[in-house]
Amino acid sequence: MLPSQVRIGPQVFDIEFRSSNQDGTLSEGNHGYTLDFGNLIVISNEIALSKQKVTLMHEILHACRMTFENGMPEKGAKYDEWEHFFIGVYENALLM
Repeated sequence: MLPSQVRIGPQVFDIEFRSSNQDGTLSEGNHGYTLDFGNLIVISNEIALSKQKVTLMHEILHACRMTFENGMPEKGAKYDEWEHFFIGVYENALLM
């Protein structure tokens, strides 16, 4: 049995298993996807369990990137962009 939630750092992502009839995004040949703003991972329930496991790990890695990525400001960026960059370096770790 696969989990219904996963904790990534300070974030909790819900995991839902859907068919392509329920979710048009899955009908485009995708086995799964991750929504950053909704903290949601969706996996196709129409693929074999072994593929669901691989797809779930793939989507968890997307969620890790979404949670911990902290894009570097461009050269010549204003002070407030750099300030938010450096705050972002530590915010998830402090919440953990």
